[in-house]
Amino acid sequence: MKYLISLKIIFLWTIFFIFFIYFSFNENYSKKYIHTILPAPAVREQIPAGEIVTGFHIQQSINWNYINVSTLNQSATFCINLLMANYNNRSNSGIFSLTLRNQKFLQKKIINSQSVRDNTNQIVCYDKLPLPEIAFTPTILILEGIDSNPGKAVSAWLTSDTTFGIAQRDGVVLGKSLVFSIDVINESNGKLMQVILLTILCGLSISILFWPTNSKSCGDTTAMARSSNQ
Repeated sequence: MKYLISLKIIFLWTIFFIFFIYFSFNENYSKKYIHTILPAPAVREQIPAGEIVTGFHIQQSINWNYINVSTLNQSATFCINLLMANYNNRSNSGIFSLTLRNQKFLQKKIINSQSVRDNTNQIVCYDKLPLPEIAFTPTILILEGIDSNPGKAVSAWLTSDTTFGIAQRDGVVLGKSLVFSIDVINESNGKLMQVILLTILCGLSISILFWPTNSKSCGDTTAMARSSNQ
């Protein structure tokens, strides 16, 4: 009976060890995942905002009224997912910036024009932004050209759907909106699962190590009791 119990413990240890390896190396549990807290407007009657050359400036206020409050997480990473255009994926040069500006912070991210593909989203993330604090406060998204020449610059798409805000280019209200969403990147639960499995493995390992000793001790105790009775 005790031998069968030992086999069961070894079997359980093997199963949990396999799960530990799976959770440790499986990308589904080790990577971060992206969650959208403010969706992008619908793409309607889209037009390019113009080449983002040196001196180009377009901005848009973020409309927090449609944000999913329940998904706000203090530890999440704040990202802008902007729909870009690259004129049939031509070879471009130079850099441009995407800036978030608020009364409490200003973060500018530099982007290489060569990394932009046509009709694809460019994701730009901002570190150490306390999302619960900046949400519902006046925040502006600014797209600026820094070092790109005409014919060698990328662009961003504009849509006629202004549900989430209206863009301004060089101070002129366009009646269009940049096509972007607000996403957050959260850590997966892979590390927590690994800790749980490792704790179980340690407990089973201790059982395997001490079970034979306990069995022998019990046998010795029984033999001694019989001897004393005789």
